[in-house]
Amino acid sequence: MSVRLFHSSAASFVQQVARSLAEAGQLERFITGVRDDPGRVRQRVICALGRLAGRDLAAQFRRRAITEIPLETVEAHPWGELLRLAVGAVDRDGRATDFVWDHAEQAFDRRVARGLDASLTGVYGFEYGALATLRRAHDLGLRTVYDVPAPESRQVHALLDAELDQFPELRTPYHRYTQKREEARTARRRAEWDAADLILVNSRFTAESYARAGLDCSRVRVATLGAPPPLPRELALAGPGDGRPLTLLWAGTFGVRKGAHHLLAAWRAAGLGRIARLKIHGTLALPERVMRPLPEGVEIGGSIPRTELLERYREADALIFPTLCDGFGMVVTEAWSRGLPVITTDRAGVVDLCKPGQNALVIRAGDPGAISEAVEWCATHRAALRAMREAALATAAGWQWSDYRRQHASLLRAAGIFGPNPPAGSSDRP
Repeated sequence: MSVRLFHSSAASFVQQVARSLAEAGQLERFITGVRDDPGRVRQRVICALGRLAGRDLAAQFRRRAITEIPLETVEAHPWGELLRLAVGAVDRDGRATDFVWDHAEQAFDRRVARGLDASLTGVYGFEYGALATLRRAHDLGLRTVYDVPAPESRQVHALLDAELDQFPELRTPYHRYTQKREEARTARRRAEWDAADLILVNSRFTAESYARAGLDCSRVRVATLGAPPPLPRELALAGPGDGRPLTLLWAGTFGVRKGAHHLLAAWRAAGLGRIARLKIHGTLALPERVMRPLPEGVEIGGSIPRTELLERYREADALIFPTLCDGFGMVVTEAWSRGLPVITTDRAGVVDLCKPGQNALVIRAGDPGAISEAVEWCATHRAALRAMREAALATAAGWQWSDYRRQHASLLRAAGIFGPNPPAGSSDRP
């Protein structure tokens, strides 16, 4: 029995799916876009050309390293992703990048579909990049798994449209461009949904969004994403040194969907720079007119490698993640693995693992006042905040990626995708 997995990126959660299949002896092949293979002539030539153009493509390859499964099980088709990166380097407002991404995703899907044959047991694809392959698999009599990391798209866009109506200064040509394409993209996602035998989501929040939209959720199962290996307790609980201002960390895209504009509004209105420092690591996706001038105490650190980001978690007092809508929020479990408490909202899927007042402060989404109150509480309760590091670390230790993989494999077995039932005594719940 064998399952072919495909996704145009080698993101960490995708690699965990690959490892889950491999550990169950079911991974036939993982087909992806760019993978890091510095020994290959093709990659060395591409990196050399990048250096001539002033681009560090070697760093882009390193970010896409395959670490969870043997490279011989990986088939890479990098040109679509490389074209997207090239266009993104000169694209000023994101529209050309989005155009290339969309066409590259569909071309990747068609390539995978053409390579299917009846010797496989099934295929495993992800949202928006799987329609041709799922349909071809159905024609061949293969089982189909559809992994959906994000909440239902119409609800997400309705929420974002409401934000843009309330804050017109957030509107950009990119938002207008994607708005016009959303109905066609939603139709593609619905067709993928209908073509799947099993649909996996990463949180109850995501599952409930599809139920509210009226989709058939009888095939939906929740596989809760895991945390990286936790730091040794003595390192995680040490945290930053005493005598420093409260330091909050932002990790990931700094944009509307993540509530970045509300965080800046709170910072300005309450003058939070007098009591705290905010360090931002990730792509800036807010218009320049909203970002500038930066409020006191806000520092832009840019995107950094994940290994460096994990070290930054350890140096902070709390992660701030005021998302408006997020299927899960892996930055939260990463923070917990470093003993870092979090400030997040009731619209993050990871709230399933939050214990308010123990490992997290859970606030109302889209509320600058709630953000201000949470930051001020952290600044005036430093000892209590430091004590939360213990529960944060315990949460990460209590639901690791290995736990996710056991749960994931159990769900696939129960759905008849592969193999017998798991051994007695295995745990499938966080």
